[in-house]
Amino acid sequence: MDNLGDKVLRKIKEECICPKPRWQFLMKDYFIWFLFLVALLLGSLAFCVVLYVLSVNDWDLYQYLHTSLVGHILISIPYIWIIFLAIFVLIAHYNFKHTKSGYRRETYFVVGLSVAGSLFLGVFLYILGTGEKIEDFVETSVPMYEKIACCSTRKDIWVQPSRGLLAGKIVSVMDARNFEIKDFSGSAWQIQEDDDTLEYDPLRIQPGEDVKIIGEKKMDFVFWAREIRPWKNKGEAHKANARLENE
Repeated sequence: MDNLGDKVLRKIKEECICPKPRWQFLMKDYFIWFLFLVALLLGSLAFCVVLYVLSVNDWDLYQYLHTSLVGHILISIPYIWIIFLAIFVLIAHYNFKHTKSGYRRETYFVVGLSVAGSLFLGVFLYILGTGEKIEDFVETSVPMYEKIACCSTRKDIWVQPSRGLLAGKIVSVMDARNFEIKDFSGSAWQIQEDDDTLEYDPLRIQPGEDVKIIGEKKMDFVFWAREIRPWKNKGEAHKANARLENE
């Protein structure tokens, strides 16, 4: 043991090895904790977008797409955001395991802590409306996002008038029962309502608003509306004639 101690001392002197100050170890630990919290925050942001996308999904759309409810659920799940959530949870787990005492914790505990933290904070951010803001920003900033997004928010899915689906931007309102839209493929349509038409809050029939319409194609570029929904639908249905009476 004495020989080993002498060898260690001799090596320290020969290579001029100096012990690192305590503050360096603390800074490293604080930095790893910071990365853990950042990964946790990013995971919670991904989860709040998942909640938002699921909340605005039109779960009854499957009957117009000639698929089953299970099939519609499978294509409506926002996989891209779930993948992001999983990635950030794994990053949080990695960083936590490299903290001063994190290596002592079991993997399931660390993963559970990361998931629980992301879900809890994600619900809070969803309530604040953060999910909608993130999804809108990504939708306008990433050209390919729409192709991999939730089914009911894909514009090409909704421009199928032969299947009773039509969506676009309102360009003019003729009267209480008729307005015109330009669908997302660029074609102009006259939309007709009647007393049985259902409108979903918070719908606003005015130029510039994006709407989704379920109904029936009557003739070339004339479409009868059974239901009219705002593009980002989270409301409840009411009869259109209630709006007519108010007008």
